[in-house]
Amino acid sequence: MKSAERRAEKLFEKGKAAYQLERYPQAIAAFESAIELVPNAPNSHFLLGVSRFNSGNIGGALIPFARCVYLEPGHRDARNGLGMALQSVGFSEQAAAHLARAAYEGNPQAPGTLAEMKMDFCRQCGGPLTTSLGGASPASPMSDCLRCAGEPPALTSPRQRTWSWAHRPPEDYRSQLSLPGAQLAQLGRDHRSRYARDGDADDIDQAITYLELAVATTVPVSESAERLTELGVAYRERFANHGLPADLDHAIDCHEQAIAIAPRAPGYHATLSSLGLAYSERYRHGGSAGDLDRAVALLDRALTSLPADPDHRTAILANAGMIYSRRFELSRTPSDLKRSVELLEQAVAATPDDHPRLAVRLSNLATAVEASDPGRAIALCERAVAATPDGDRRLYARLGNLGRCRLNRYDRTGLNTDLTEGLAALRRAAAATPDGDPELPSVLSQLAAGYLRAEPGRKGIDQLTVRALIGRLSTARNASPRARVQAGGNLGTLANAIGDHATAVEVLDAAVTLLPAVAAREADWADREHRFGEFAGLVSQAVAAHCAIGDPTGAAEIAELGRGILLAAQLDSRTDLTELDRQLPHFADSFRRVRDMLNVSSPGQAGNRAELWTRYENLVSQIRERPGFGRFLCTPQLLKLRHAAHGGTVVMVNSGREQADAILIGADGDPVPVPLPDLAPADISAMAGVLLSTIRASSGPAQLLWREDLKEVLGWLWKTIALPVSKALPPANGPQRIWWLPVGPLGVFPLHAAGHPGKPGALDAFVSSYIPTLRMLAYAHDRPPAGARRQLTVALAHTPGLPDLRGTIAEALNLVRDRPAIPPLLNWRASVDEVRAALPAATWVHFACHATADYGAPSKGGLRLNDGMLTIPEVSRLQLADAELAYLSACSTAHRSLVHADESINLASAFHLAGFRHVMASLWPLEDDFAADASQRFYDALKQGHSAADAALALHQVIRGLRTEYPDRPDLWAALIHSGP
Repeated sequence: MKSAERRAEKLFEKGKAAYQLERYPQAIAAFESAIELVPNAPNSHFLLGVSRFNSGNIGGALIPFARCVYLEPGHRDARNGLGMALQSVGFSEQAAAHLARAAYEGNPQAPGTLAEMKMDFCRQCGGPLTTSLGGASPASPMSDCLRCAGEPPALTSPRQRTWSWAHRPPEDYRSQLSLPGAQLAQLGRDHRSRYARDGDADDIDQAITYLELAVATTVPVSESAERLTELGVAYRERFANHGLPADLDHAIDCHEQAIAIAPRAPGYHATLSSLGLAYSERYRHGGSAGDLDRAVALLDRALTSLPADPDHRTAILANAGMIYSRRFELSRTPSDLKRSVELLEQAVAATPDDHPRLAVRLSNLATAVEASDPGRAIALCERAVAATPDGDRRLYARLGNLGRCRLNRYDRTGLNTDLTEGLAALRRAAAATPDGDPELPSVLSQLAAGYLRAEPGRKGIDQLTVRALIGRLSTARNASPRARVQAGGNLGTLANAIGDHATAVEVLDAAVTLLPAVAAREADWADREHRFGEFAGLVSQAVAAHCAIGDPTGAAEIAELGRGILLAAQLDSRTDLTELDRQLPHFADSFRRVRDMLNVSSPGQAGNRAELWTRYENLVSQIRERPGFGRFLCTPQLLKLRHAAHGGTVVMVNSGREQADAILIGADGDPVPVPLPDLAPADISAMAGVLLSTIRASSGPAQLLWREDLKEVLGWLWKTIALPVSKALPPANGPQRIWWLPVGPLGVFPLHAAGHPGKPGALDAFVSSYIPTLRMLAYAHDRPPAGARRQLTVALAHTPGLPDLRGTIAEALNLVRDRPAIPPLLNWRASVDEVRAALPAATWVHFACHATADYGAPSKGGLRLNDGMLTIPEVSRLQLADAELAYLSACSTAHRSLVHADESINLASAFHLAGFRHVMASLWPLEDDFAADASQRFYDALKQGHSAADAALALHQVIRGLRTEYPDRPDLWAALIHSGP
């Protein structure tokens, strides 16, 4: 502990002792001195506020209470104190909001204060309520709370901002209230300017202080719009420093309010541009593509009528070009890139050589042209570095872009000069970036990626260097989760590469733990899966690091934490609340209500969903504080999951950069690691490329080549994975029951069919199933089997816009002949609504139709029905109480995307989430007649009974029989898989 922190702790204890003796002057002096030494200690601010309040200095109490709430939003006692202080100085509306939140979070004093104000609080969301004339309020006043009357209404006014003016000393607050708005605004501008020059975080806080007051004291509409715009810009700038998402929300609210009250006021172009930048930054932070589209639309509006002022005009061109470039990174649409280059070229051409924004515009143009002309990109980056003014604290950004462009060209050409100079630029960038800067992780990530290209161990990269970089990463707590995860992944991989495995485990585990936070929970499936896809390989590296230190249990648990994040969120929504109902019924009711609202799809309501997720997370935090519920909705530990492997073995297969392993997980005993020395990352990439490219082939010659390539892939899988696993398992009479759990890109392979033609292989050694995650296996295992078989069959011989499937109707009629309980849905009757309506009554379901697998965005796939598609998210949201078995006789229903493999998003996993314990699916499209024959054999193997307990064995027998009949055609039988217990 540093000496300042030790002195602050002693002063805090001294102040607390004086406070307890009601010696408030001494307490105040001690807490003030402690805060001077350690400014961001919430409890010091809280007790300073209480001491001032109790001594009668109500205005002085506002400052520390608000600071405490700012630092620790969940501090219910500080929020109560802030509410009481606001009420005492006449801010009743704001006081009620804080007191209601404090009461909701469990402060015992706040309900009484609210009652004195003739107010109450909503038990579901914590919002303030006006009580009836008699002063009574229902125990759960849903009907009186607008936000809880069904889904919360759309936001129509700015979100409450946490009293930024309270960062000022009390004497400044009292004196500045009497100043006119113009002077307050100028004070805010002065602090913003000094912040831009020096980077002192206190300056941007103080800028917001004065700008908030300027907005509050400005009356003319046009001036009010101008003040709101300035305030919005300040919030956006503070986000860049503090990294608090609420600041971006506030920036957006301020700008939108400014446009709403004065849509054509002078300077509205700047407001549109700044609002677009705020939406663009929110996309970078939360990953919602809708925010990026809104940003583009706003800049397009600004471009339609550019201001006459050349500097403002050029700024809008530059901002628009940057945002189009950012959207190209997401969409890969050539027109976005073309538009970006056009706009940035115009902006750079119009920017004088001595302009302070020339460097950033050159750098942005370099990013836009890099794909087509890497040499020009590097030249532009070098100009940007040269154009950066002396003392500019953003020099590191220009150097970082230069280093990145150099390394990217090295990847293309192998030119060592680019590697050497790229690393030199990145080292300069890292040295120029202050500790704690929100952009530091991005710089460190690029530097670590460069070192990995340089073959660690040969370029003087030692453990001390890597540990120093990791230590610097820990200072950047204000950086976005996305940047911290990226940096942690690259630095951890680098530590593992140089043999510092223990350090690698520490930093990679931290990155994986933070992974769920890289995408906003209110974003839709496609946006979240895209963001998680940016970190493909992270979990594999973490698993490999654990294996390197001999920790297979840790490897299994970190894989469970970092894989299937979207699936885990859906499983959380199905958590059994029996114990919560029994012990904490009020919390159970509240949790169930919020959970149910989140389970309703509401496109375009991201703001409402954000509010719902906040309520959800607050409830979960409060539940975890109660005895016996400390791990409520936490990722289950391996000890709690391995029972699902009863009667067999889960085989996790992983390949990191440096090593590959299988981990055998049984219902009892410790996991057993199995080294896979012949499984190399380069071979995985090559074989996956062969498999996926030939799966998509449609021509006759390509199909012939595909058959031969598949044989090669299956032989390689046997040698590198299945054979070592079979040798590691205990001897047994006959095939052993296993569940494959492949990590990363290994998820695209047919491991169950590994082997050489005409020789014993995986089909002889194992009865195989696949599982997305251990938790999903436990979920399916623990659900009781259906008591009866109620068969729903859906078949389409003709689907609009797609080739006919001639055998599907016969396939369906053969199945329902003996199971007529639910009328089949055939051809035109197989609409999306009809299928959705029929599913709850069925325990078994069979689909014989087309399916769509979207390799870039797996959640956009689904079953193709007569009038549309039953999508993966729609299926996953179903909660079918008695679902037992789903047979998906459709194309690629179990296919995984290489980039999104760890999310395991496909139709098979979606039907598991819907409640089906057993799912039969296909890794690639099968011939129509053959698919019908295979499904008939499967049902025959189950003896037409109602139990699906032997589903895995039945499919295994079918595949072996087909292999016997078609030994040289693995393309016909290797695609069929079982998923479930």
